[in-house]
Amino acid sequence: MLIRNCLTERKHLKLVYPDDTIQEVLKKMDGHLSLPCVEQDGRFVGIVSKRTIFETFQVAVDSGQSFDAFVLQPVQSCIDPSVATLTLNDHFERTIDIIIRHPFVAIVEAGVLLGIVKRGDVNEVLSVAFANNMDSQRLLLGTAEVEGALQRLFTITHRLEINVITAIPFDAGTQALNRRVLLKVSKTDRFDQLVHQLEKAGFLVVEATQ
Repeated sequence: MLIRNCLTERKHLKLVYPDDTIQEVLKKMDGHLSLPCVEQDGRFVGIVSKRTIFETFQVAVDSGQSFDAFVLQPVQSCIDPSVATLTLNDHFERTIDIIIRHPFVAIVEAGVLLGIVKRGDVNEVLSVAFANNMDSQRLLLGTAEVEGALQRLFTITHRLEINVITAIPFDAGTQALNRRVLLKVSKTDRFDQLVHQLEKAGFLVVEATQ
C-alpha cells in the first residue's frame, strides 16, 4: 500500500493560514477538530486544533484578555508546529504512529503540503489487512522468533489445501514464544486438522475461532 493511494490532495482541504484570525479559523473548523496550517505559498506550518486554541485561550484569560479580543488576534499562537510529517515515499505503516495522536497525517515534500492521510483511510487499510470484511476462520498462534516459522506455517496450509486470507505477525513481549501470528483462512472442514498440524509443528494455538 502506497501513501499516494490514500492521499486527500491539498486542493480538496480546508486550510488555515497563520494570519487568519482565530474567529475566522473557528468558522473554518465547523465540523472539524483540527486543520492543517500553511503559508500562502503552500509551505506546511503545523496543525491548528480546537485543543490548541482552547489551551492558548486559557493562557490569554489568565493574563486578563477577554474572549472578544482573543478571537480577533492571528491564529499564529495556536499552531502546533511539532507534529510529525511524512512524504509520498514513506511506507504506509509509518502513518500509524502519527494517527494515534492526530486526526490526520500531513504529507509534505520539500516543505510544501501535498495533502493528508485521514484517520479513516488508515482504519480502512488496517481493516483490509486484518480481513475484517471477509468470512473466515481465525487462529492466533504463538511461536518463537526463529527463522523459517512462517515457512512451516504455510507449508502446513498448502499441504492441507487451505487458502490463507491473511497472516500478520507481531511481537508478544518477553514470553518464551515471543511472537504471535494472526492467521485467517477461508472456511474449511479441515480446520481441526489444521490446528492439530500446527500444534504438532511446535506452534502454540492461543485462540481458535471457526
